[in-house]
Amino acid sequence: MHPPPKEKKPARQKRGIGSLVGILRYILQYRLFVTVILACAIIGNLLALVVPRLTGDMVDALAAMPWGAGILARLAQGALHIILVSLASWGLSVLRDMLMLHTAQNVVRRLRYDVFAKLMKLPVSYFDNRSKGDIISVVSVDIENVSDTISSDAVTLISGFITVVGALLMMLTISPKLTLIFVFTVPLMAVTARIISKRARLLHRLRKDCFGRLCGYSEEMITAQNTIKSYGIEEYNLDNFKEIAAELREKGSKAEFQSSCMMPVMNGINNLNFTLICLFGALMALGGGISIGNISAFILYSKRFAHPIVDTANIINMFQTSLAACDRVFAILNAQTEPDAALPESSGQSRREGKITLEDVSFSYDKPGTPVLSGLELEIQPGQCIAVVGATGSGKTTLISLLLRFYDVSSGRILLDGVDIRDIPLRELRRCFALVLQDSWLFEGSVYENIAYAAPPRLAGHDAIERICGEILVDEFIRTLPEGYDTVLHNDSGGLSQGQRQLVNIARAFLCDPPIFILDEATSSVDTMIEAQIKKVTERVIKGKTSIIIAHRLSTILRADKILVVKDGVFCESGTHSELLAMGGEYKNLYESQFAALRAGS
Repeated sequence: MHPPPKEKKPARQKRGIGSLVGILRYILQYRLFVTVILACAIIGNLLALVVPRLTGDMVDALAAMPWGAGILARLAQGALHIILVSLASWGLSVLRDMLMLHTAQNVVRRLRYDVFAKLMKLPVSYFDNRSKGDIISVVSVDIENVSDTISSDAVTLISGFITVVGALLMMLTISPKLTLIFVFTVPLMAVTARIISKRARLLHRLRKDCFGRLCGYSEEMITAQNTIKSYGIEEYNLDNFKEIAAELREKGSKAEFQSSCMMPVMNGINNLNFTLICLFGALMALGGGISIGNISAFILYSKRFAHPIVDTANIINMFQTSLAACDRVFAILNAQTEPDAALPESSGQSRREGKITLEDVSFSYDKPGTPVLSGLELEIQPGQCIAVVGATGSGKTTLISLLLRFYDVSSGRILLDGVDIRDIPLRELRRCFALVLQDSWLFEGSVYENIAYAAPPRLAGHDAIERICGEILVDEFIRTLPEGYDTVLHNDSGGLSQGQRQLVNIARAFLCDPPIFILDEATSSVDTMIEAQIKKVTERVIKGKTSIIIAHRLSTILRADKILVVKDGVFCESGTHSELLAMGGEYKNLYESQFAALRAGS
């Protein structure tokens, strides 16, 4: 017996430094490229640090040597050295940037794949609570922001660190006294950057969240164009869009303003630093404590020392967006996946019979909360046709979600051929079911590709699909399409009616050849003529298989072996159509109310 499922704590979301550590793990998968990049950065920046020293030596030479051929030769030699060192540093920088760009694209490709793969493994409940547009914005926009950070900002930070350390060492060799100026200015820069960046990062995260809501609303409105235009509520939706866009503008403006404060403040501190060096350097030179060439070299090193710090402050501005993007990316990567059985999948040689047993099954979406289903007991024999009816919200579709383990039962257990479904690997379990929903889904592609979408290899050929579609009477309408099976469907319809789309979905489900068929309100959105056709097709599809039909129209389930009536999360009645009518209970009320409505409508 399985104990009631324990509440699982959600995986702790990586934020800030944690997200960067996660990205670093991806980067380190390309260690060879990273090693070469670091070598180019170190050697290139060290060579660049030689230039101020050479410049200082040339200035001292000018001050010490008389004007003539000797000084010109000395200047030419110094200029040649500077040019050669600069060219070598530039070449290494180009190689470093090229390798970093290549590494960044590989990292982002793998990261985008991992995010999409994780989305394929997340439970249905994850998507129930999130906007599709928001998730799409993570896969596209946020990961692209991460790419920009890796390819440009990371290189700047690495090079800046090397330059700062190298310039500091060179300044110490020239004048430790002048270097003491940085004891005051550098901490001031660091504290200021931390204060501004902390606030800016929070604002950028809020802006990202608002951007995700904007994407989600846009996706929803674009999908619902028929409904919007039929009700003439374009202006209403436009006002809602303006409201979200205005919120995004407000949050974006605050975030950018906070970030834009960084550079002016850093430049002000840097100018103060430069002024102090010139002042104290001049005083030391007058006292003979330092040469003019060394002052020149020290000033150049101070600029090289301060420039990466200012650049880092500027990068921190852009980093706020990237950090917020990293947080959203790793929120998906760290999300809790569906709990799966520890056992491996079976070879598939032994086909399951399709016997379903419910033992005291209860379920609630919110724990603790009002149960949606309570104490269900049921046994469905292989090949039996079971219909489930009841008012909207009674728990009919929830029962299907439990059978497929979109959700796990709160208590009790569900058995498939005597085995608890929690002990069956998810892929193997779901291959035992074919699910046809009320809202049929078709992707952009030919009719053939849509039908063959989940078919096993032995049935994926054109001839096999046409033969099977002929057997279940779906072939009739497909032949009337302009290109037959090669007709391309666009925008989830391709001009097909709701009933025709449903027939394509039934054919797709039938090709999977599962032992159990589930039809969840499969005919509720079609007219009576196409309903009759779907009913005829369905009878052929479910013949000899265990079938569960969730029905709103009771006329579609009159021949079911057993009809279950769900009310307030329990099976209040069960039996055949005639038996239930004879009881004079809930089923009879539903049946008579439907036909009374039909008579009134006619």
